[in-house]
Amino acid sequence: MDLKTYGAFAFGMILGWYLYYINRYRKGDVQISDITTVVGTIGGAAVLKLFDSSTDLFGAYGIGLAVGFFLYFLVLIILVGVSDNFSADWFLDGRRRNPGPDYGYGQDVRGTVAAMDIEPPGYSPRFHGQNPGTVQNFYLAPDAAKPVASALAPPPAMAAPPTMAAPNPNSQKVIDTCKAVWPEKKDACNFFAIEVARQLNITLSGTADQIVDEIKGAGWTSIANGPAARDAATQGKFVIAGIKSGDFTEPRLEGHVAVVVAGALNPAGWAPAGYWGSTDSNVASKGGSGAPISQCFRAEDKDKIVYASRNF
Repeated sequence: MDLKTYGAFAFGMILGWYLYYINRYRKGDVQISDITTVVGTIGGAAVLKLFDSSTDLFGAYGIGLAVGFFLYFLVLIILVGVSDNFSADWFLDGRRRNPGPDYGYGQDVRGTVAAMDIEPPGYSPRFHGQNPGTVQNFYLAPDAAKPVASALAPPPAMAAPPTMAAPNPNSQKVIDTCKAVWPEKKDACNFFAIEVARQLNITLSGTADQIVDEIKGAGWTSIANGPAARDAATQGKFVIAGIKSGDFTEPRLEGHVAVVVAGALNPAGWAPAGYWGSTDSNVASKGGSGAPISQCFRAEDKDKIVYASRNF
């Protein structure tokens, strides 16, 4: 093969590798239209302009595409094979062995995902020790045949949060209100928060910056951090989280606010669940499912978030 053929082969390998990567980390449902999209992307006009379909270059490109795609899968097989924490079950439904006491997840790390299944049956965010970024649940209850002070018990810094009491009925009312308001008010965080508050007979007004100033005032109770905000929301209080535009690590043109609700914290343990709107369509699209607010606030700004609550 000449240099051009090698180049076409290498180009195909890169696209094939990336194709598997994209499908592995996809978040949406698999649809038949995906086939058309894939064919159009890897065999569309741009590719045919580079490699004419009647030449050896296109053949080398196609072989490279297949090699890159299956090479990604082969690398996964090898890594799973040499790992003490994974087995073939991970490829089937995302199951993996419980991690040892010296294993954990870093700040805002993207957790492992199931290679063949996006959300396996039985998935629940309520299991202690489970990383919401993954699709497996870790059962960390002490072995009945061993003392409670087992060597497998997590160190104090990584201990799972205490089990919460049954949520106050008002906590579900906040969630239901957020779900009802979000479709119409998702395009602006302040309008979303104002409307949710209004339906709960609470008055909020103004821009996001003004709302942050408002929740620092009379009638509101300041909350120290995200886990405490989650606890307040679980107790049935209306909780707002916000940062003013000038307080972000990289100052912005506008601030941001979100409604905190009862739910699981993010893997790093600082971001409670919430609902929000945004003028950024990408951020707004994540605000209607009760996801952790780490999806609308960055980890670098977590200590600058203002939390406050009030009864309704």
